[in-house]
Amino acid sequence: MGLGDLAGAVKQLTDNPVITVIPHHHPDHSGNARQFSEIWMKKEDLTMPIPWDAELRRSDIRHIARRMKGCSVTPYNMFHLYPYDLETDILSPEEEGPMPEVHDISDGQRFDLGGGRIVTAYDCPGHTAGEIVLLDESTGTLFAGDAVNYNLGVGAVPLETTLKAMKRIQAMSGSYDGIWNGHHDFRALGAPLDPDCLPTIIRMMEDALAGWIAPCEDPNFWGQDVPLSRNDTTKNMFSGFGKRVSLRRGRNWLAIDPDHLTEE
Repeated sequence: MGLGDLAGAVKQLTDNPVITVIPHHHPDHSGNARQFSEIWMKKEDLTMPIPWDAELRRSDIRHIARRMKGCSVTPYNMFHLYPYDLETDILSPEEEGPMPEVHDISDGQRFDLGGGRIVTAYDCPGHTAGEIVLLDESTGTLFAGDAVNYNLGVGAVPLETTLKAMKRIQAMSGSYDGIWNGHHDFRALGAPLDPDCLPTIIRMMEDALAGWIAPCEDPNFWGQDVPLSRNDTTKNMFSGFGKRVSLRRGRNWLAIDPDHLTEE
């Protein structure tokens, strides 16, 4: 969301040149982008300001914090592990600084980290049109951003297109030992997603395309528009993002657009 000094934290980890790759444009993945002089991101995701409007991000943080507190899948969020001040730590795009130089990412593009370590970017559209995953074969790590998750929302492209991308990731499983997504609300902090996550996503998408689904109504999983005070009328950032229905299988939640299933 843009909280904190990410560039400063990176400098504490390394003195080497930094390559900043953003898996998709949502503010919880691009909020600190202006702290860097150059970023790499798919051109398909250059449709929104980076970062998004400050007031919208503050409102969404408040709603998500309310939703997460005491949630059965994230007991550690009951405690204030991340102290911050929304008024001083969330800045407008102009206050953050100038927009960095943006480089497009091509499918299969390789980033050389030196010492023989190569990280390869692969397209995985669905959560956004420009979503990517990053494969580090030297460590057996797949960084999935929001492409793979137990609470996955897709619909930026036809579901059929996303399913093809998911199957390609699954076919690469011999090159990685685990999938690390961008959120730890359905996994232990520091641990990868359990191995059932991706296969279940694929089965759910196949069922949806085959018509074997029973959509259910549920509150907006990402932080519903529940007022935080008597006079609060703000909306969360995902309000009005098109038609969505939720599917569930075990721990997996999948939100899809029922009118955007096939490529035809």
